Amino acid sequence: MRIETKDLAASKRKNLWEVVPLSTPFSMYIDVTNRCNFACKYCPTGNPDMIQAAKRELRYMTLDLFLKIIADMGEFAEPVKVVNLYKDGEPLVNPNFPLMVRLLREAGVCEKIYAKTNGQLIAKYPDLATLPLDMLGLSVSHVTSGGFEKISGRRVDYDEYKDGVRRLFDDSRRKFTINAKIARYQMTDADIEKFYRDFGPICDTVAVEGLHGWGANSIKDMLLEDIGTHDGTPFNYKLACPLPFYMLSVSSDGTVNVCCAEWGNFHRLGDANTQSLFDIWNGGNYKAFRLMHLEGRRFENIACNDCQYRDTLPDNIDEHRQQMLERMK
Repeated sequence: MRIETKDLAASKRKNLWEVVPLSTPFSMYIDVTNRCNFACKYCPTGNPDMIQAAKRELRYMTLDLFLKIIADMGEFAEPVKVVNLYKDGEPLVNPNFPLMVRLLREAGVCEKIYAKTNGQLIAKYPDLATLPLDMLGLSVSHVTSGGFEKISGRRVDYDEYKDGVRRLFDDSRRKFTINAKIARYQMTDADIEKFYRDFGPICDTVAVEGLHGWGANSIKDMLLEDIGTHDGTPFNYKLACPLPFYMLSVSSDGTVNVCCAEWGNFHRLGDANTQSLFDIWNGGNYKAFRLMHLEGRRFENIACNDCQYRDTLPDNIDEHRQQMLERMK
């Protein structure tokens, strides 16, 4: 089914200004690794200069840290609605990824588990279909072998790649949905139609996305082409970002940073290695960061100053900042 990526977002959204502060984050990102087997032109992880500028060490999240995160999640008042087991890297690079999915599901600390992959390593996991995921996102780089190399910097046999996706889709053990998307970056109309034709029959949904700009574009502006928002939602300028009021993001080294788009850990809100997630979520650093947004001071931190992702989000709390300030204080 052809969709826009925005169609995957929750249709029944609560008004943040009426429910903050939240006792439990609505969503979490747990980056099981910030390593990637691709070096895509439009991604900070694929740009060595950006990674060096941010002093970001490449690593796998340890199993001990992951287990602590799960235990910490048990302290929240209710299960997290969605946990995304990815952020800066390719989750299938981490050999513990299947075990992590199972441990998270068994713990019962979240309602849904999502993951996202570039798809190259799907064939490496013959039992991937048995994982208790709810959704697996597939980020397709291009629709030819040459296009893959041009975008991702890696040689990929396109036919083998597609066959791996088909086998996973046809595996009778699979209970999760597969949602494929491709960026409309250096793609012709014929390429887009080929994407729909090739992946429509072997995925549950398919979507074409634009690119969003990343924060800290003073280091490098990654908005390579002005091709609209990434998910089809119209650009909507916001002074305050809604994400810190409902999202908790843990990087592969345990750093709790501001959101899923914060690629450089420039603004650290806590350390999951030494602090509980409950204490971080309800602590002074998070509160000060939220107040920074509500008071119109997000320009004071490099992570949010020039981030464009904020302006693609469906929630807009600008008109309710004073109401939220009164509730938060």
